[in-house]
Amino acid sequence: MTFGEKLRKLMKTRGIKAITLAQRMGVSCAYISQLITGIRRPGRETLLKLSKSLEVPLDTLLMLDSDTSEKILISRKVPVLDETKIDAWVESIDLDYPSLVANSFEYATTDDPNAFYITPKGLLSCCGLETCDLLLIEPNKEMRNGDTALVHLPEGFSIRKIVMKDNMMILMDEKQEPIISAKDNVNEGLKFFRISVCIKKL
Repeated sequence: MTFGEKLRKLMKTRGIKAITLAQRMGVSCAYISQLITGIRRPGRETLLKLSKSLEVPLDTLLMLDSDTSEKILISRKVPVLDETKIDAWVESIDLDYPSLVANSFEYATTDDPNAFYITPKGLLSCCGLETCDLLLIEPNKEMRNGDTALVHLPEGFSIRKIVMKDNMMILMDEKQEPIISAKDNVNEGLKFFRISVCIKKL
């Protein structure tokens, strides 16, 4: 994968179009196009402008310029939703944009464009994760057996372990009754999202 292809992927992950990037950097759209197509190679000054405009560390861009990694995991700011904001997010029309209801942001390394953090305070149960300060939710990641999920029920949010057995999916919790559903026919009104990382702040 060339620098230009990786740059295009990075721009897509960040939700930034070429014209927006050009405006932020103070260059022409043609210049950005030349970077993406590989006609131009970025110099030090261009990399610094890209770093500032894309809000990614310079190291990430230097990694793009090497051929060491095909998959790009980018450290970027993602929304943080507390117990009041998470309800607003689930009730919003567009679940893809938790940043619309967030008051704060923290850095996370993720390739999920809709990733966000939650604080475990106010959840019905935490499945042993109540000691975490932040939980990284990656809603676009596929659920697998043994994963932990943030589950939205009519009575509120809880964290549960996912157990897949035959054609059944069971959402387990030590303090509450398990929720059982067919894998290919999840109960309507039941929403769940993968929890990838538990963060404890120093």
